[in-house]
Amino acid sequence: MPADDIHEQLVKYLTDVHSTEENAISQLETGADNVQDERLAAALRDHLTETKEHERLIRERLESYDASPSKIKDVAQKGVAAVTGAVAGAAPDTTGKVAIQAYAFEHLEIASYRMLKTVAQRADDPTTAQVAERILGQEQAAAERLSGLLEGAAIVGLPQTAAA
Repeated sequence: MPADDIHEQLVKYLTDVHSTEENAISQLETGADNVQDERLAAALRDHLTETKEHERLIRERLESYDASPSKIKDVAQKGVAAVTGAVAGAAPDTTGKVAIQAYAFEHLEIASYRMLKTVAQRADDPTTAQVAERILGQEQAAAERLSGLLEGAAIVGLPQTAAA
């Protein structure tokens, strides 16, 4: 693949990851406001702070290529986040649904940053590879934190049962 093509591909990955971060921001904001488990809400708020930084870092990497985020992809991702949030909010177990969606979304981001890092390395862009590696570690830590909260989120709002 010619060098220009690999850099074009890298910009496409950066654009996609930026849109994913925009979606994550929307989902984390909505999720943190709608769950009944304070530990889950705190985890979502904490990761929201990191996610806003991720968006900024990726936008800066795009700008280094004289590119900008895709408004169409960003709007589409925000629309997906709004629908996802509405579905979770309408569920009888909103806290559980938000926990599942957040956990799954972190794994989408983990895969995305692994791919971005690989493409950046192939494009001989160590700065983008380092940014991807840094964010990847934070996404993995967020997924691990959410993993530890899934069972607790599942029982929030369930009726109490009599001891057997």
